[in-house]
Amino acid sequence: AVEQRQAVGLICNGLDPLSGEVAGPVPLRQGQGHLMELLALLARIQAHELETPLATWLPRRLNDLVWGTTVIVVTPHLDRETLWVLHNAYRRGSNVLVLICAPQTDYKVMQSQAERLGVTVHRTVWESELRQLEE
Repeated sequence: AVEQRQAVGLICNGLDPLSGEVAGPVPLRQGQGHLMELLALLARIQAHELETPLATWLPRRLNDLVWGTTVIVVTPHLDRETLWVLHNAYRRGSNVLVLICAPQTDYKVMQSQAERLGVTVHRTVWESELRQLEE
């Protein structure tokens, strides 16, 4: 997206160890410097226990996205409630991609359901699975 001069932003519920708080949103911007800022933040983000389930936290952050926005969700687990939230984003015109970064026993079932709801789901537990996405 950056090479195509598209604006990129970040909404995250991960912990930023520099501030000791949940990382704040990074607004949409263009350019290499902005990309470096995003990558630096992503490199230091840490997972933590959430007080609010993703399916409850996410809708408010997705409501104001413009049509055609690509939403990439990185999560250790995708549940049905979150899948329906993402389906609603798809219905409002977003391209939705989920990267599941931990083993999930019902992965194939969730992937199949997601596909029918317009949401693309990939398992990215191993580096080899990430490399397959590049191809």
